[in-house]
Amino acid sequence: MPRYLIINADDFGLSEAVSRGIIKAHREGILTSTSFMVNFPWASELAPMLKEAPELGVGIHLNLTAGNPVLPKEQVASLVTGEGQFSKAILHLRFRVDMAEAKREWAAQVERGIALLGRTPTHLDTHRYLQGFPGFAAVMVDLAREYGIPAVRHIYPDMVPPGTFSHANPVGLLLNRYLRKAAAIVAGSGLRHPDATLAGDFDLTGLLRQLDFVTDGVTELISHPGEVDDRLRSLSSMREHREVELAALTSPEAKAKIAALGIRQVSFSHLG
Repeated sequence: MPRYLIINADDFGLSEAVSRGIIKAHREGILTSTSFMVNFPWASELAPMLKEAPELGVGIHLNLTAGNPVLPKEQVASLVTGEGQFSKAILHLRFRVDMAEAKREWAAQVERGIALLGRTPTHLDTHRYLQGFPGFAAVMVDLAREYGIPAVRHIYPDMVPPGTFSHANPVGLLLNRYLRKAAAIVAGSGLRHPDATLAGDFDLTGLLRQLDFVTDGVTELISHPGEVDDRLRSLSSMREHREVELAALTSPEAKAKIAALGIRQVSFSHLG
């Protein structure tokens, strides 16, 4: 059975430098897909970059933890701080969010993304893996159906490497339970999704190792390439490492290994 690989860059739209790096990873490297964060006010300035890369698959990166909501803060009060910004605290989202407000905000992001792209996104996924919580996975799936988006990311329980948590660690046990439930929601949704998902920050050595795990069917490899600017520094704790991933994704060694393994590169649109 052929092996197909989607290499998706999260966070297009986070900053101009990140977005520029993602386009470079596609044009000069092995990147085949990206997901667009559309809640930032500069999203409209960056969208034309995507139209100049017609072979790059583009999904929507549903976001509740960086920047401001698309909707007025009064309509999504449980999602924001007193200053009207999204909270970066995952526990806040897990225990205090009104899921109806989360769905309204994500629907607004999907609608803005469709307007900016001028076409249906290839897929939906979530910033900081929020879809690993069953409630958010259900909202993502509902929105994909409602807006005719054919595919979604599938976060499998085995994405968390063995040994990350001890057997007695309650965080690990709880996370595994959440991931199993969220994965079951996606698997039972009727939407298209990859057969396997690989994640984790990497350098060139790590990327070459990840390619060895591409199995039969369609695998998604999640990446975070980019260049660094002051806007990124103000918004994200992941900074210089984005340039490490960019270098790996544009390396001749990565291209050569994909060819040697006979891996076929695709985007989420291939799932259709």
